[in-house]
Amino acid sequence: MRISERRNIAPWFLGIVWAVVLSFFLTSCEERDFIDPNGPNKDQTSVQTLVTGIEAGMRVDFEFYVRSLSVIGREAYYLEPSDPRYTGELLGKNGSQLDPSGFLLVRSWGSRYRVIRTCYFLLEKNDRGANGFAKTIIAYQYLLNLNMTNDNGIRLQGADGSQGALLTKSAALTEIVRLLDEGLADVKAVSSFGFSLSPGFAGFDTPAGFAKFNRALRARVAAYQADIPALQAALDSSFVSSSEPLTYGVYHSYGTASGDLLNPIFEVPTATTIKLFAHPSFRSQADSGDTRVSAKTIVRPDTTTFDGLNGSIGITVAASNVSPYPIVRKEELVLLRAEAYISQSNYGLAEPLINSIRSAAGLGNITLTAGNAMDELLKQRRYSLFLEGHRWIDMRRFNRLSQLPLDRAGDLVQAQFPLPDRE
Repeated sequence: MRISERRNIAPWFLGIVWAVVLSFFLTSCEERDFIDPNGPNKDQTSVQTLVTGIEAGMRVDFEFYVRSLSVIGREAYYLEPSDPRYTGELLGKNGSQLDPSGFLLVRSWGSRYRVIRTCYFLLEKNDRGANGFAKTIIAYQYLLNLNMTNDNGIRLQGADGSQGALLTKSAALTEIVRLLDEGLADVKAVSSFGFSLSPGFAGFDTPAGFAKFNRALRARVAAYQADIPALQAALDSSFVSSSEPLTYGVYHSYGTASGDLLNPIFEVPTATTIKLFAHPSFRSQADSGDTRVSAKTIVRPDTTTFDGLNGSIGITVAASNVSPYPIVRKEELVLLRAEAYISQSNYGLAEPLINSIRSAAGLGNITLTAGNAMDELLKQRRYSLFLEGHRWIDMRRFNRLSQLPLDRAGDLVQAQFPLPDRE
């Protein structure tokens, strides 16, 4: 991964502390301003502290999002004997449904709204570059929650922390696009940022670079909307055509310093006991010689059995407990460009893009046709973007949830989370 060191790290750690403090007096969708004589005053907080606090907050409870989407999408098992909900409701055991008040939903959901609340504090600073950062991050946080609830929509959050309108999926995507477009305009209006970003934004920490990140997110949203012209336009302004490797992109950063967070996906894959396992089909359905399989998983010498499921494939997506976790990478964008061409039945232009991904994985070229192009696209997305939160969404948006494997009699594939009870 191409993650360089940042020259000024101190604000990043200050932001981590601030994010922790914010979590005590900000709650999702129900916040109210109040005076705390013993705590921080948002009006006196610097732009830098808010920006780094936002970055820190984006990582909080993110593991619940990744685990939940990966388990429902049959990318992984999370075999946690102390909490069988990971193998129960997520996998639809005996037809069970997802709990609207359960932690698998509300932990991630609430943390995303806390980040949005802090972004509104940042918008009060009236710093044009910071405005562009804040609007882009608000859009991204809304998108993560919408990915969970899908047709159930999401609720907007007011600038004062109050509950806003409950939006349908279509309206929510339209609002996310509006925020991304406004964020882009703000970023393009400045020549430099008056704040620093974490090492995860290396290459994207200037207005010009951040604008490309903004457009990468816009491309993802356009794909979800099946808006091919918008997808192509966004990709043209993203970093898909850069000469950087496929791993190039924007990441969550982790560290071992006091107050920082460790990568929550990482487990020592050879440890006596682990909880996160790759679904066995990830290896069994792979093309022979696909180097992504050996790079991202390892076969353990023993098998863990729980709740009728067997885990024997460890996950090595994160090399260590401080490995960055991707928000968006060039590899996804290349595949989105291929998706745009396939959607237009332009297999000749999609083919070299698909083959560039296959070649990077040690696989030979393939000829795309109307009969195999979509299958091949989804397969490459499955192996390239493994455990990055895409598989369930991809199978849902292409009406293929019925193709996901059922590992026990009575299991079902959940289509979406309900709205949390409090919404």
